[in-house]
Amino acid sequence: MRRLTWIGAGLVAAALLLLPPLSGFHPYYLYLVSTALLFGTLATAWNLLAYAGQISFGHAAFFGLGAYGAALASLGRFSPWWAIVLGGLLGAGGAGVIGLASARLQGAYLALATLAYAEIWRGIAHNWSEVSGGGAGLIGIPPLPPLPWLPLDFTRGRAGSYYLSLAFLLVVLALFAGILHSRLGLAFAAVREEEERASLLGVHPLPWKILAFALSGFFSALAGGLYVHMVRVVEPDLVFSRYFSILPLVMATFGGLHTLLGPATAALGLYLVSELLLQPYVPVFHQLPYGLALIVVVLYLPGGLAGLLPSPRPSPHRGEGR
Repeated sequence: MRRLTWIGAGLVAAALLLLPPLSGFHPYYLYLVSTALLFGTLATAWNLLAYAGQISFGHAAFFGLGAYGAALASLGRFSPWWAIVLGGLLGAGGAGVIGLASARLQGAYLALATLAYAEIWRGIAHNWSEVSGGGAGLIGIPPLPPLPWLPLDFTRGRAGSYYLSLAFLLVVLALFAGILHSRLGLAFAAVREEEERASLLGVHPLPWKILAFALSGFFSALAGGLYVHMVRVVEPDLVFSRYFSILPLVMATFGGLHTLLGPATAALGLYLVSELLLQPYVPVFHQLPYGLALIVVVLYLPGGLAGLLPSPRPSPHRGEGR
Protein backbone atom coordinates (compact mmCIF):
# COMPACT_ATOMS: atom_id res chain seq x y z
CA MET A 1 0.00 0.00 0.00
CA ARG A 2 2.83 2.39 0.80
CA ARG A 3 4.37 1.64 -2.60
CA LEU A 4 1.05 2.41 -4.31
CA THR A 5 0.85 5.67 -2.39
CA TRP A 6 4.25 6.77 -3.63
CA ILE A 7 3.44 5.69 -7.17
CA GLY A 8 0.27 7.79 -7.04
CA ALA A 9 2.24 10.75 -5.68
CA GLY A 10 4.73 10.39 -8.52
CA LEU A 11 1.96 10.36 -11.12
CA VAL A 12 0.41 13.50 -9.59
CA ALA A 13 3.81 15.23 -9.63
CA ALA A 14 4.30 14.28 -13.29
CA ALA A 15 0.85 15.61 -14.17
CA LEU A 16 1.61 18.88 -12.39
CA LEU A 17 4.88 19.21 -14.31
CA LEU A 18 3.04 18.80 -17.62
CA LEU A 19 0.07 21.00 -16.73
CA PRO A 20 1.28 24.30 -18.30
CA PRO A 21 1.79 22.96 -21.84
CA LEU A 22 -1.29 20.71 -21.55
CA SER A 23 -3.43 23.71 -20.59
CA GLY A 24 -1.98 25.84 -23.35
CA PHE A 25 -0.34 28.03 -20.69
CA HIS A 26 -3.80 29.28 -19.73
CA PRO A 27 -3.09 32.07 -17.18
CA TYR A 28 -6.22 31.56 -15.07
CA TYR A 29 -5.73 27.83 -14.54
CA LEU A 30 -2.03 28.29 -13.89
CA TYR A 31 -2.81 30.95 -11.28
CA LEU A 32 -5.36 28.71 -9.55
CA VAL A 33 -3.07 25.70 -9.38
CA SER A 34 -0.13 27.90 -8.33
CA THR A 35 -2.21 29.20 -5.43
CA ALA A 36 -3.28 25.64 -4.56
CA LEU A 37 0.40 24.64 -4.46
CA LEU A 38 1.14 27.56 -2.13
CA PHE A 39 -1.67 26.40 0.14
CA GLY A 40 -0.07 22.96 0.04
CA THR A 41 3.14 24.56 1.31
CA LEU A 42 1.24 26.44 4.02
CA ALA A 43 -0.56 23.27 5.12
CA THR A 44 2.76 21.40 5.27
CA ALA A 45 4.32 24.25 7.27
CA TRP A 46 1.37 24.20 9.68
CA ASN A 47 1.71 20.41 9.96
CA LEU A 48 5.39 20.81 10.84
CA LEU A 49 4.43 23.00 13.79
CA ALA A 50 1.72 20.53 14.83
CA TYR A 51 4.29 17.73 14.68
CA ALA A 52 6.05 19.47 17.56
CA GLY A 53 2.77 19.65 19.47
CA GLN A 54 2.02 23.34 18.83
CA ILE A 55 -1.32 24.66 17.57
CA SER A 56 -1.53 27.90 15.60
CA PHE A 57 -4.55 29.95 14.58
CA GLY A 58 -2.30 32.76 13.38
CA HIS A 59 -0.20 31.56 10.46
CA ALA A 60 -1.38 34.62 8.56
CA ALA A 61 1.13 36.56 10.71
CA PHE A 62 4.06 34.65 9.20
CA PHE A 63 2.57 34.66 5.70
CA GLY A 64 1.96 38.41 5.92
CA LEU A 65 5.39 39.19 7.33
CA GLY A 66 6.98 37.30 4.45
CA ALA A 67 4.73 39.07 1.97
CA TYR A 68 5.48 42.57 3.26
CA GLY A 69 9.15 41.81 3.78
CA ALA A 70 9.55 40.57 0.20
CA ALA A 71 7.47 43.44 -1.23
CA LEU A 72 9.45 46.14 0.59
CA ALA A 73 12.77 44.55 -0.35
CA SER A 74 11.77 44.30 -4.03
CA LEU A 75 10.57 47.89 -4.09
CA GLY A 76 13.89 48.80 -2.46
CA ARG A 77 15.76 47.49 -5.52
CA PHE A 78 16.60 44.05 -4.18
CA SER A 79 16.38 41.15 -6.58
CA PRO A 80 12.98 39.46 -6.13
CA TRP A 81 14.76 36.18 -5.39
CA TRP A 82 16.70 37.71 -2.49
CA ALA A 83 13.60 39.64 -1.45
CA ILE A 84 11.67 36.38 -0.98
CA VAL A 85 14.51 34.97 1.14
CA LEU A 86 14.59 38.14 3.27
CA GLY A 87 10.82 37.89 3.70
CA GLY A 88 11.27 34.29 4.82
CA LEU A 89 13.83 35.31 7.44
CA LEU A 90 11.49 38.05 8.68
CA GLY A 91 8.70 35.50 9.03
CA ALA A 92 11.00 33.10 10.88
CA GLY A 93 11.99 35.87 13.30
CA GLY A 94 8.36 36.82 13.88
CA ALA A 95 7.45 33.19 14.47
CA GLY A 96 10.31 32.77 16.92
CA VAL A 97 9.04 35.76 18.90
CA ILE A 98 5.55 34.32 19.39
CA GLY A 99 7.06 30.89 20.05
CA LEU A 100 9.12 32.34 22.90
CA ALA A 101 6.33 34.55 24.25
CA SER A 102 3.82 31.70 24.34
CA ALA A 103 6.19 28.98 25.52
CA ARG A 104 4.12 28.24 28.62
CA LEU A 105 0.82 28.10 26.74
CA GLN A 106 -0.84 24.99 25.37
CA GLY A 107 -3.99 23.99 23.53
CA ALA A 108 -6.69 26.63 23.17
CA TYR A 109 -4.65 29.28 24.99
CA LEU A 110 -1.78 28.90 22.51
CA ALA A 111 -4.19 28.97 19.56
CA LEU A 112 -5.81 32.19 20.81
CA ALA A 113 -2.40 33.77 21.42
CA THR A 114 -1.31 33.10 17.84
CA LEU A 115 -4.64 34.40 16.52
CA ALA A 116 -4.16 37.63 18.48
CA TYR A 117 -0.58 37.86 17.19
CA ALA A 118 -1.77 37.83 13.59
CA GLU A 119 -4.35 40.52 14.36
CA ILE A 120 -1.64 42.67 15.99
CA TRP A 121 0.45 42.54 12.82
CA ARG A 122 -2.59 43.37 10.71
CA GLY A 123 -3.20 46.43 12.89
CA ILE A 124 0.45 47.47 12.60
CA ALA A 125 0.30 47.19 8.81
CA HIS A 126 -2.89 49.26 8.74
CA ASN A 127 -1.43 52.07 10.82
CA TRP A 128 2.25 52.17 9.83
CA SER A 129 1.45 53.94 6.58
CA GLU A 130 4.98 55.25 5.97
CA VAL A 131 6.24 51.68 5.55
CA SER A 132 3.26 49.49 4.71
CA GLY A 133 1.15 51.93 2.71
CA GLY A 134 -1.66 51.64 5.26
CA GLY A 135 -4.97 50.19 4.18
CA ALA A 136 -4.15 50.90 0.52
CA GLY A 137 -1.14 48.63 0.68
CA LEU A 138 1.73 48.60 -1.80
CA ILE A 139 1.53 48.29 -5.57
CA GLY A 140 4.03 47.99 -8.39
CA ILE A 141 5.80 44.96 -6.94
CA PRO A 142 8.06 43.65 -9.72
CA PRO A 143 7.36 40.23 -11.21
CA LEU A 144 9.75 37.36 -10.83
CA PRO A 145 12.54 37.64 -13.41
CA PRO A 146 13.10 34.80 -15.91
CA LEU A 147 15.72 32.15 -15.29
CA PRO A 148 17.46 31.72 -18.65
CA TRP A 149 19.62 28.82 -17.42
CA LEU A 150 16.55 26.59 -16.98
CA PRO A 151 15.20 24.60 -19.95
CA LEU A 152 11.60 25.68 -19.15
CA ASP A 153 9.97 28.73 -20.68
CA PHE A 154 9.59 30.79 -17.50
CA THR A 155 8.67 33.95 -19.39
CA ARG A 156 5.46 32.59 -20.89
CA GLY A 157 2.45 33.82 -18.95
CA ARG A 158 2.31 32.52 -15.39
CA ALA A 159 4.40 29.43 -16.05
CA GLY A 160 7.33 30.80 -14.06
CA SER A 161 5.34 31.35 -10.89
CA TYR A 162 3.63 28.00 -11.38
CA TYR A 163 6.83 25.99 -11.65
CA LEU A 164 8.39 27.90 -8.77
CA SER A 165 5.36 27.17 -6.56
CA LEU A 166 5.60 23.48 -7.48
CA ALA A 167 9.35 23.35 -6.86
CA PHE A 168 8.94 25.13 -3.54
CA LEU A 169 6.29 22.66 -2.35
CA LEU A 170 8.49 19.70 -3.34
CA VAL A 171 11.47 21.19 -1.49
CA VAL A 172 9.42 21.78 1.67
CA LEU A 173 8.06 18.22 1.49
CA ALA A 174 11.59 16.87 1.07
CA LEU A 175 12.81 18.88 4.08
CA PHE A 176 9.86 17.71 6.18
CA ALA A 177 10.60 14.10 5.17
CA GLY A 178 14.18 14.61 6.31
CA ILE A 179 12.98 16.01 9.63
CA LEU A 180 10.65 13.06 10.18
CA HIS A 181 13.57 10.64 9.92
CA SER A 182 16.11 12.66 11.90
CA ARG A 183 16.93 13.37 15.53
CA LEU A 184 15.16 16.68 15.12
CA GLY A 185 11.95 14.83 14.31
CA LEU A 186 12.43 12.58 17.34
CA ALA A 187 12.86 15.65 19.55
CA PHE A 188 9.72 17.26 18.12
CA ALA A 189 7.75 14.06 18.68
CA ALA A 190 9.05 13.76 22.24
CA VAL A 191 7.98 17.32 23.05
CA ARG A 192 4.57 16.67 21.49
CA GLU A 193 3.88 13.44 23.31
CA GLU A 194 5.14 14.20 26.82
CA GLU A 195 6.99 17.40 27.74
CA GLU A 196 7.82 16.42 31.32
CA ARG A 197 9.20 13.05 30.36
CA ALA A 198 11.19 14.62 27.50
CA SER A 199 12.70 17.09 30.00
CA LEU A 200 13.75 14.26 32.26
CA LEU A 201 15.47 12.62 29.29
CA GLY A 202 17.40 15.81 28.51
CA VAL A 203 15.15 17.18 25.73
CA HIS A 204 14.27 20.65 27.00
CA PRO A 205 11.00 21.69 25.31
CA LEU A 206 11.57 25.46 24.96
CA PRO A 207 14.34 25.48 22.30
CA TRP A 208 12.52 22.85 20.24
CA LYS A 209 9.23 24.74 20.40
CA ILE A 210 10.92 27.94 19.24
CA LEU A 211 12.72 26.07 16.46
CA ALA A 212 9.44 24.50 15.30
CA PHE A 213 7.81 27.93 15.19
CA ALA A 214 10.78 29.42 13.33
CA LEU A 215 10.88 26.66 10.69
CA SER A 216 7.13 26.74 10.17
CA GLY A 217 7.19 30.54 10.01
CA PHE A 218 10.08 30.53 7.52
CA PHE A 219 8.29 28.24 5.07
CA SER A 220 5.02 30.15 5.47
CA ALA A 221 6.78 33.47 4.92
CA LEU A 222 8.52 32.20 1.77
CA ALA A 223 5.07 31.29 0.44
CA GLY A 224 3.90 34.82 1.26
CA GLY A 225 6.85 36.35 -0.57
CA LEU A 226 6.19 34.26 -3.64
CA TYR A 227 2.49 35.09 -3.49
CA VAL A 228 3.00 38.88 -3.61
CA HIS A 229 5.28 38.53 -6.61
CA MET A 230 2.50 36.57 -8.31
CA VAL A 231 -0.28 39.09 -7.58
CA ARG A 232 2.11 42.11 -7.49
CA VAL A 233 0.16 43.89 -4.76
CA VAL A 234 0.08 43.59 -0.98
CA GLU A 235 -2.35 45.02 1.57
CA PRO A 236 -3.05 44.20 5.24
CA ASP A 237 -6.52 42.71 4.79
CA LEU A 238 -5.19 40.43 2.05
CA VAL A 239 -2.03 38.86 3.45
CA PHE A 240 -2.93 39.05 7.16
CA SER A 241 -6.40 37.68 6.53
CA ARG A 242 -7.67 34.84 8.74
CA TYR A 243 -8.09 33.01 5.43
CA PHE A 244 -4.36 32.22 5.56
CA SER A 245 -4.64 31.11 9.17
CA ILE A 246 -7.69 28.86 9.12
CA LEU A 247 -7.42 27.15 5.72
CA PRO A 248 -3.96 25.61 6.36
CA LEU A 249 -5.30 24.25 9.66
CA VAL A 250 -8.33 22.69 7.95
CA MET A 251 -6.26 21.30 5.08
CA ALA A 252 -3.62 19.77 7.34
CA THR A 253 -6.23 18.24 9.65
CA PHE A 254 -8.28 16.85 6.78
CA GLY A 255 -5.22 15.41 5.05
CA GLY A 256 -3.87 13.82 8.22
CA LEU A 257 -1.78 15.41 10.94
CA HIS A 258 1.84 14.31 11.31
CA THR A 259 1.84 12.67 7.86
CA LEU A 260 4.04 13.74 4.96
CA LEU A 261 1.73 13.93 1.95
CA GLY A 262 -1.70 14.22 3.56
CA PRO A 263 -1.85 18.00 4.17
CA ALA A 264 -0.53 18.94 0.71
CA THR A 265 -2.90 16.48 -0.99
CA ALA A 266 -5.88 17.85 0.93
CA ALA A 267 -4.85 21.42 0.11
CA LEU A 268 -4.77 20.74 -3.62
CA GLY A 269 -8.07 18.87 -3.58
CA LEU A 270 -10.07 21.24 -1.37
CA TYR A 271 -8.85 24.44 -3.02
CA LEU A 272 -9.36 23.26 -6.60
CA VAL A 273 -12.83 21.85 -5.85
CA SER A 274 -13.76 25.18 -4.29
CA GLU A 275 -12.39 27.37 -7.08
CA LEU A 276 -13.00 25.23 -10.18
CA LEU A 277 -16.33 23.57 -9.38
CA LEU A 278 -18.20 25.70 -6.86
CA GLN A 279 -16.99 29.27 -7.40
CA PRO A 280 -18.06 29.48 -11.09
CA TYR A 281 -21.48 27.83 -10.65
CA VAL A 282 -22.62 28.25 -7.03
CA PRO A 283 -20.31 30.92 -5.59
CA VAL A 284 -22.36 31.23 -2.41
CA PHE A 285 -21.19 27.70 -1.49
CA HIS A 286 -17.56 28.00 -2.56
CA GLN A 287 -16.34 27.80 1.09
CA LEU A 288 -18.46 24.69 1.72
CA PRO A 289 -15.68 22.09 1.12
CA TYR A 290 -13.63 23.46 4.03
CA GLY A 291 -16.55 23.31 6.46
CA LEU A 292 -17.51 19.81 5.33
CA ALA A 293 -13.91 18.64 5.61
CA LEU A 294 -13.72 19.84 9.19
CA ILE A 295 -17.04 18.18 10.08
CA VAL A 296 -15.93 14.89 8.50
CA VAL A 297 -12.67 14.91 10.48
CA VAL A 298 -14.39 15.69 13.77
CA LEU A 299 -17.18 13.12 13.38
CA TYR A 300 -15.83 10.31 11.21
CA LEU A 301 -12.12 10.59 10.34
CA PRO A 302 -10.03 11.69 13.33
CA GLY A 303 -6.94 10.62 11.41
CA GLY A 304 -7.89 12.54 8.27
CA LEU A 305 -7.56 11.07 4.79
CA ALA A 306 -4.35 9.37 5.83
CA GLY A 307 -6.38 7.39 8.36
CA LEU A 308 -8.09 5.60 5.49
CA LEU A 309 -4.81 3.95 4.52
CA PRO A 310 -3.92 0.74 6.36
CA SER A 311 -1.05 1.11 8.79
CA PRO A 312 2.08 -0.82 7.85
CA ARG A 313 2.51 -3.99 9.86
CA PRO A 314 5.55 -4.01 12.11
CA SER A 315 8.18 -6.43 10.95
CA PRO A 316 9.17 -9.16 13.41
CA HIS A 317 12.45 -8.70 15.23
CA ARG A 318 15.41 -10.63 14.04
CA GLY A 319 16.07 -13.62 16.14
CA GLU A 320 12.47 -13.85 17.30
CA GLY A 321 11.44 -17.41 17.95
CA ARG A 322 14.99 -18.67 18.37
